[in-house]
Amino acid sequence: MSRRLTKILIPVALILYLWPLFQAFSSRHKAFFALPDRAPKVSMENSSPFMRAGFIAPDMEGSRVHAGSICKLPDGRLAAVWYGGSREGAKDVGIFSAMRKPDTGASWSKPRLLVDRATASRELDRYIKKVGNAILFAGPCQRVYLIYVTVTLGGWSGSSLNVKVSEDGGDTWGRSRRLTLSPFFNISELVRNKPVFMTDGRMAVPIYHECMGHFPELLWLDATEGNHKASYRKTRMAGGNTFLQPSVVPRTPLDATAFYRCRSEKRAMGTANTTDAGASWSEPRFLALPNPDAGLDVVGLSDGSMLMAFNDTPVGRENLKLALSHDGGKTWRRIATLENSPGREFSYPYMISTPTGQIHLVYTWDRKRIKHLTFNEAWVHGQRPGGAQ
Repeated sequence: MSRRLTKILIPVALILYLWPLFQAFSSRHKAFFALPDRAPKVSMENSSPFMRAGFIAPDMEGSRVHAGSICKLPDGRLAAVWYGGSREGAKDVGIFSAMRKPDTGASWSKPRLLVDRATASRELDRYIKKVGNAILFAGPCQRVYLIYVTVTLGGWSGSSLNVKVSEDGGDTWGRSRRLTLSPFFNISELVRNKPVFMTDGRMAVPIYHECMGHFPELLWLDATEGNHKASYRKTRMAGGNTFLQPSVVPRTPLDATAFYRCRSEKRAMGTANTTDAGASWSEPRFLALPNPDAGLDVVGLSDGSMLMAFNDTPVGRENLKLALSHDGGKTWRRIATLENSPGREFSYPYMISTPTGQIHLVYTWDRKRIKHLTFNEAWVHGQRPGGAQ
């Protein structure tokens, strides 16, 4: 490499690295975390424990599925999205959706295609090589958002984030819009976990960066009333090459804890805290829980405890367990084994909770199907340490 080219590339790399930090300091927010409304604890404590399990879509022979997401729509229905095709990263991969009425025993609708590389290319007016991770969530003004990953060139490190918006509860969708989060190449941004809502109507969506390192980040989405197009920016939670795919759990209007997937040889879960509603984060530290370089998710419960779904192994994804913390995520006790089959994969858990104390969990089931579990807090607190499958 010539000396002249080196002199050009070094400043560009520094600007790319420091851009999220500049954004954070140039646009400090004063909003607080909007803690979820909960039904009275008494009603949840007196409810009978239950756990229901099923699959969202039938097994499509020869097809592989991954990265499920679930949300509650404004009209009370459940909606889920995931991507599927011949294999991860293949050109035939598409993002699919299914819906279900909230009634006990209701079945999921037939999956329908929301976007693939052909529709993404057409809507974004650019060549799209493949699509990947997607999340679905309901925001202010009765809107539903789909944020998904596309790649034009290379692998996941060359990815971009895009958004589609539904104004009618997920029945129909507008055109895709590419998010510009960097002043230069605007690549290497991916999404995984559920958003955190703010008191000013904005949402903080956990995302991550995969070029010249691995960085957990937050995508700040401002879609308040009157802001029809919505605006987006990102801030970085940590630097280095160790952590990504944050799962964020607010504990007070200002305090929250993040939990990270680990990329290092230590193979242990990471965590960090904020005391200013996500404007800044503490240095990450390792937890005494293993992580095989795999996704995890954590949700807050009505009594202040936290529930985690994770792969309890430093290598592989052959089991999936639940763990409970009563001290803000510092220590954990395992309460249930959901899956445990050597040589198979159970991964990428994604959880949401409802005001009535129900938890919905979806995850990749052996890359063949997306599994859906529904249980309540009474069931969680009734599990003994270690938990039976």
